[in-house]
Amino acid sequence: MMPRTLALAGALGLFVLVGGCTDSTAPAATNDTTFDIDLRWVGTKPTGTVATAFDAAAARIEEIILNDLQAAKVGSKEAPFDLTKCSASMTGTSALDEIVDDLVIYAKVEAIDGVGKTLGSAGPCLTRVTGGLTVVGIMRFDSADLTDLANKGRLNAVVLHEMLHIVGVGTLWRRRGILADSGLATVRVTGPLAATACVSDHGGTTACQGGAVPAENCLDLDAALTCGVGTIDSHWKESVFQGELMTGYLQTNNPLSKMTLQSLADLGYIVRLTTAEPYTVPTPPVAIGAGAMGASLRAASEELIVLGAPMAPRFVVDELGRTTPIRYR
Repeated sequence: MMPRTLALAGALGLFVLVGGCTDSTAPAATNDTTFDIDLRWVGTKPTGTVATAFDAAAARIEEIILNDLQAAKVGSKEAPFDLTKCSASMTGTSALDEIVDDLVIYAKVEAIDGVGKTLGSAGPCLTRVTGGLTVVGIMRFDSADLTDLANKGRLNAVVLHEMLHIVGVGTLWRRRGILADSGLATVRVTGPLAATACVSDHGGTTACQGGAVPAENCLDLDAALTCGVGTIDSHWKESVFQGELMTGYLQTNNPLSKMTLQSLADLGYIVRLTTAEPYTVPTPPVAIGAGAMGASLRAASEELIVLGAPMAPRFVVDELGRTTPIRYR
């Protein structure tokens, strides 16, 4: 059977913080010393392989990230945070007035429009004003598509990819100051740990020369791959890193590389590198040129599944639980 390719979208946009202020008062410390993901289901919790894929992705990330983050206050008794500000699909959830340790993910699986249409979206909603890492993330998917992906053995990779977007891969590069030349042909991630891993661990001496990792710009992907604003600037470059989990297009095998783990370290996480999978940067890469990569992927694919663009962070939350919107332009 020929390999299939899944198109994965990301988030981008210039940002401006609007209003708000900070205070040196922090929430009470906890005794927890591990990174914990609190996965909360909105509506009816799925069963079987779909539920298992979400649990497995959360467990995998908890194994990867070693540091307990500073507890984050979200909302207050007087002004609880309304989750519909993250996504209208969060209707019916209780407004937040709590201390989060370390990350809460709200997941919703529901009927949207059937197989092969709108799969859904995911991304960080609230990030910490101190350190900039995610506090609350959202995942929403079409039940028919997830069941279809599960039947095809592709679901685990999709869910892990999207949950890593919530943690920050692709979605926090710009805000953490490690994305250069956003929107240009030369867009790249300048995190030194990721760049070193590309060269030292994956043989990417040519790919990552100059101390940076190429990010997707869609210039060598044709229109058939639906490469656009949801993919640009938020994934590793497909024509260079084909098959790595955090490129924009998932193939049959999608290893999670040390390069991706070290990109988390560049964001501020402490990571366990032994959880990475073997990966080598392909040599040579697919020829650069309009349509070249699209033709290559279509020749190797029997199906193309396009994901909706994951959401960019929408708010920062200060030490008193007060949220400040991020204005994109």
